[in-house]
Amino acid sequence: MARGVCKILTGKAEHQTESIRGEKTVRIAYCEDERAQAVLTEDMIKSWAKERGQKCIVDVFSSAEQFLFELDGEELVPYDLLLLDISMIGMDGFTLAKQIRKTDMNIRIVFLTSDPSHVFDGYEIEAWRYMMKPVREQKLYEMLDILVTELADREEPYVLLEVAGENIKVEQGQILYVAVDGHYTTVYCKDRQLTVKESFGEVLNHLNRDTKDGGIPPFVKCHRSTAVNLSKVSRIGRQSCVLAGEIEVPVSRGMYQQLNQAFIQENL
Repeated sequence: MARGVCKILTGKAEHQTESIRGEKTVRIAYCEDERAQAVLTEDMIKSWAKERGQKCIVDVFSSAEQFLFELDGEELVPYDLLLLDISMIGMDGFTLAKQIRKTDMNIRIVFLTSDPSHVFDGYEIEAWRYMMKPVREQKLYEMLDILVTELADREEPYVLLEVAGENIKVEQGQILYVAVDGHYTTVYCKDRQLTVKESFGEVLNHLNRDTKDGGIPPFVKCHRSTAVNLSKVSRIGRQSCVLAGEIEVPVSRGMYQQLNQAFIQENL
């Protein structure tokens, strides 16, 4: 597990300061080394935006290498959607996606391919969609409509963790629990563990900072050194609770009543 100084910033998912329709700008990155296909698809995206009255920026890259160069070391990809041709000369789409996923698990990645067998290769990368090439206007419009709807509905708070010199964005919904780890604090997510130098109390305060007076905080202590994401609790016993249906975390005698009460209120 990487250790590092933690700078936790909390807030709503990026681009939530404006309404989605008409005002909010949807940012799309498109990596495609076939020039004719790139021009055609870019034109279709712009036509969709015009028809929907949707502000949209499309940045087209002719290679994965160009995309990474333009990103200039940023860990968080500044786009709502990444359209990736799988079979590009040089670095292919899968390799680029894997590199992006090291620091950004949230950006929606759509793979473009002319080979249906590739559909089974992207599960580990958590691809949002696959589209067959040549891209059809109807399918593209449907996908972009779904994107806009999901962005409008998305209100997931996030934390930004600085670990070993890298800024890693983690949506609060991905966190199962946080726990003291010696002089550090470990944030346990669905797919990874991130250990930071900030104290357990400081991390917990950041995660619960948006709790209204008298409201139930999203993270509740089950032990003096552990706090669980209440939305991930499946069941509670006097000695342990189960998260996401499979992960067991100890519950101390002194914390049981508080945790159980919060769990009941959360699920009323």
